[in-house]
Amino acid sequence: MFEIVSALVPPLVVGGAFVAGIVWLVRSEARAKAAELRAERQAAAGK
Repeated sequence: MFEIVSALVPPLVVGGAFVAGIVWLVRSEARAKAAELRAERQAAAGK
């Protein structure tokens, strides 16, 4: 049983890191888009 668990741990770690990276990238892009929209609204309101 230990051999099976020890064989599965590295792929799980790599997969978890990959998923965490994708989530970080998507959240970063969403924050950038929201900031851009806020800037556009402020510019439009200031005209």
